[in-house]
Amino acid sequence: MTKREQLLGVYAHKNIGYVPNFFTDFDFLKPETMNERAEAGGKDWFGVEWEFVPLVLAAMVKPGTKVLTDITKWREQVHFPDLNAIDWEAAAAKETAGWDRENKISYLMLINGMFERTHALMGFEDAFVAMYEEPAEYQALVDAITDYKVQLIEIMGKYYHPDVLCFHDDYGANDRMLMSPDLWRQFFKEPLKRVIDATHKAGIIYEHHSCGYIEPIFDELVELGIDAIDPLQITNPIRQLKDKYQDRLTFVGGYDTQNVFDRPGVTEEEIRNEVARTMDELAPGGSFVAFPLTVTFDFVPTFIDEHFKHAFKYGNH
Repeated sequence: MTKREQLLGVYAHKNIGYVPNFFTDFDFLKPETMNERAEAGGKDWFGVEWEFVPLVLAAMVKPGTKVLTDITKWREQVHFPDLNAIDWEAAAAKETAGWDRENKISYLMLINGMFERTHALMGFEDAFVAMYEEPAEYQALVDAITDYKVQLIEIMGKYYHPDVLCFHDDYGANDRMLMSPDLWRQFFKEPLKRVIDATHKAGIIYEHHSCGYIEPIFDELVELGIDAIDPLQITNPIRQLKDKYQDRLTFVGGYDTQNVFDRPGVTEEEIRNEVARTMDELAPGGSFVAFPLTVTFDFVPTFIDEHFKHAFKYGNH
């Protein structure tokens, strides 16, 4: 077995006797060809205008800008990118040229899932209002976005050949879901199933990313067939969920990023303590990947150093 094949055992929900580290064991790519968000500011390929916000070190939709002003007119106002007009073979060759397919897991991130894309187009408030006032039209838009996502995933499988697809669609705030579980079931459960199935059909492992508190729908995410979940923010009962599902699901993350890694002035001791705490909580039993999804990176050298003091402690037992 190659090192990559051994590492992929963690995505088969096994205890491989080692905790993979995202910074050392993965080749990460968020394809620039897929213009889902203008990271430095400007328009994405839907025409949504973004601006870089230094406070969060990320691009956000520019306040006051809306591509979609009337949900009943989404067919006229929302213009999907022509994916067939792109030379994907050349793009993939360029963007994956540095991948080490013998020794690392290849990991491709696709941001702005169905819910995220709707509120990027029309704003949070209008998206939620549309769910209540025009549910059929909102669902039709979600379904059209899903069609587009499925086409993108087919392209990824054909040209990029990643081991893992990390598909973003945030459903949670820190202490509660952004919508009721019933609304999630009504609008997003079946479309998400289509995305997961398309990923598997393309021969790719499906990792779902949702920030925030998502426990109320966790069982259903597993039921839909996700292979892995991140970032596992600590407002969720993570060890309880891992005890229940570690033979069916790979757990990725689980760190207190907000209060430790991303906190201004965090000390080296605090970083090391958080690495040790998370490893002791989530590494037993295997099926765990060390990936602290953060907006800052000054902590990374200390994180890696401390990680390898613990990475082999949780063997096959």
